[in-house]
Amino acid sequence: MQFTITDKIKQLEIEDIKENLFHYSYDNKSLKALVKSNTSKEDISYISAYSSFKGEIYENIIYELLLQYVLQEDEITRFVLKGPYQDKENIFIKSGLLIDSSSQIVYKSAYKDISEFDALFFTKDSVYFVEMSTSKKTASLNKRLVKKYALLKMIFPSLNIKALIVVTEGSVGLKNFPSYATIWVTKDLDDEELIEKIIFAKKVKNDVQTLEVPKNKKYIEACKIKYKKFQYFPTLEWILNTSRQNPKFSVDLKFFSSAKLGLYFDIYTKLYIGYLTTKEFLELYSDFDLKVKTDRIITTIEKVNQTELDIVYYVKELNGKLKRVRLEENNISIKDKELDGFTNAEVRFFMKILEEKHHLTLNDIKHIQNNISLIK
Repeated sequence: MQFTITDKIKQLEIEDIKENLFHYSYDNKSLKALVKSNTSKEDISYISAYSSFKGEIYENIIYELLLQYVLQEDEITRFVLKGPYQDKENIFIKSGLLIDSSSQIVYKSAYKDISEFDALFFTKDSVYFVEMSTSKKTASLNKRLVKKYALLKMIFPSLNIKALIVVTEGSVGLKNFPSYATIWVTKDLDDEELIEKIIFAKKVKNDVQTLEVPKNKKYIEACKIKYKKFQYFPTLEWILNTSRQNPKFSVDLKFFSSAKLGLYFDIYTKLYIGYLTTKEFLELYSDFDLKVKTDRIITTIEKVNQTELDIVYYVKELNGKLKRVRLEENNISIKDKELDGFTNAEVRFFMKILEEKHHLTLNDIKHIQNNISLIK
């Protein structure tokens, strides 16, 4: 079903919800500091901070307007509360679909955010995730949908997964969005007086649940939603071990070709298949000179872009840094990975569970490289 935008949303008519916008939490420290120091509005740091802040306000405006919209649409059965409307009883749960400490709807695993949703609502047979953006370029927004779609497919296997994308007029690339997405286009948020008021609005400390939810059974708390649990690290371990059960091959590439594994690639981007020793890796890349912890070069099949898979290696150094290494024929790529990122957590996990049976030979690597295109 395609939901139709109303004139109120299209024109950002917000007089009746303007006051509610002051009850959301905003990341305004850097922008406030730039304004107080009289930084030029032409300065790149000001433009960036202001654009980001305006995007936060826009998201909250659309969320407020959706709160009203869902009551007019009989097809919509449930709408997930966030921001100043939900209670915070579940913010210390470490895994699952929940509201985080900044009052956003997230899916967490082991305290880490796998994905965030600007809004979520349900019909009888579908779940819609909503993404809002004030950026005129939509390519990165479009790319982000892939992971969110795959995750929702995992936790709501019996529902259709749909997206509602809300952008401003003048946005480009709208025809590139997937068929499951409905696109709404609104006017630009150009109320500079409102934006400035919100920048300098004084916040009440511990200002929790400051807006009362209108009484309606459609409004639900995130913790009340029933879904199938998605276990982040146990699933990665299951994939590793299942991919190595075929007696004919060290790594069963056919296993990676199922529709379900396609969703896993979309969620994780890389799936772990074992390790090489440093000595073996030197035969693949003779200029390799990193000091490796525990003599294991972690090996993955990675979705390097939307259509291509490749073997990518992860190297944990003695100094604790993690490097991503991709060996293309005429292009060796070595990049640092964030210490607090998911990849670092994944590699720490695999450092603990990898056994001798997960060792890969150079012949294994050659076989995978030659046949990786067989993975559909």
